[in-house]
Amino acid sequence: MRWVEAGWDVLFLISGLPLWAGAMIMLSVWAQPGGQILRADDADTAVRFALSVVVVVLTALALAPFLTSWQRRRFRALRATEIHAIETPRVHRGQIRQALRSEALWRQALYHLIAGPVIGLGLVLLAVLGALAVFVAIALPQHALRMSGHYQHPYGEKFWGQVSYLLVAGTVAVFAPRLIRYLVRADEFAARRLLGPSETIVLARRVQSLSDSRAAAVEAADTERRRIERDLHDGAQQRLMSLAVHLGIARKTLRDVPPDAMAVIVDAHEQVKQAMAEIRNLVRGLHPAVLDDRGLDAALSGVAARSAVPVRLAVGATGPLSASVETVAYFVVSEALANVVKHSRASQASVEVAREADVLLVRVTDDGVGGADAHGGTGLTGLAHRVASVDGRLRLTSPTGGPTVLTAELPCGV
Repeated sequence: MRWVEAGWDVLFLISGLPLWAGAMIMLSVWAQPGGQILRADDADTAVRFALSVVVVVLTALALAPFLTSWQRRRFRALRATEIHAIETPRVHRGQIRQALRSEALWRQALYHLIAGPVIGLGLVLLAVLGALAVFVAIALPQHALRMSGHYQHPYGEKFWGQVSYLLVAGTVAVFAPRLIRYLVRADEFAARRLLGPSETIVLARRVQSLSDSRAAAVEAADTERRRIERDLHDGAQQRLMSLAVHLGIARKTLRDVPPDAMAVIVDAHEQVKQAMAEIRNLVRGLHPAVLDDRGLDAALSGVAARSAVPVRLAVGATGPLSASVETVAYFVVSEALANVVKHSRASQASVEVAREADVLLVRVTDDGVGGADAHGGTGLTGLAHRVASVDGRLRLTSPTGGPTVLTAELPCGV
């Protein structure tokens, strides 16, 4: 089984040799002590070497996107490994400046020029050592038994020298499957790190994906709240209204009803009115219909008008806002004014709503006694979670003696 897996691994590595061929040839030429590029008998050697490096690097940058595309197909077809694509500039399209500044393109060029060819040379070296083991295994008995005295041995006439060659090559042959697997893993590791997006990009994409998912969840929840609000308003609330009207008519018009029966009618009428008030509060807590009908300014005007503490409201030009941001801003003001009435003993409050660039600022101030604590069970913890659901931030300043300032910063870029 190990050799079968090694066969597939060898096939995978061999499939990469054509894509690494140019760089492998260049590396082998540079590695030759007497190669033309490294000859030291010419005064222009350094200049020619530098120019050759520049040409090779530019060629690698130009071909990197195409070679990377083929490498992705290779990994997908032979290893079932997906190397995620990343947008890179093309040198041949006149984007040389962008290409030289592209980290992704440089990482791809590094793989095609160095990492991949080195792995390919490792495979070639394993093949050479394997062939050497076979050759020495055949030649050694002939040498030992002197079956062909005229045979010229390429490794010298010393018997133990050939034994050493056989041990080294045989050891490589025995461990060949494991060594090949290491080469495959090295290729996969290098490809993931150099051909695909960097860890920074992957993390940024993951954060963006989580942000989009959370925004979608918040939007879906807000849509569901609006649906429930409509159902309660158009369904249960209207039925209760009709029932209250009929009970009210019966309460005022019926005269010959026994006192016990009239008491039941009166009690039922009062309970229906209480149920309607509770549903109105519930609907207002789910999603105020005025937000959809008349916008944030009108909704906040209604909140300020219902407050038991006089409120000075100032709403600037907010521009287009998403439904989730409008809803959060509404509940920030509603909860803050409710806390002012319950806890602050204030004589006046103010609400300011303004947009600065892509941030909606909501500030609620009161002249009460201060000392408010965000963790004191005043509902601010839940409000902070609601603000965080749209990537916003909630800040509270409330020194003893006042004033208390609650500020919400809601991202609203569209």
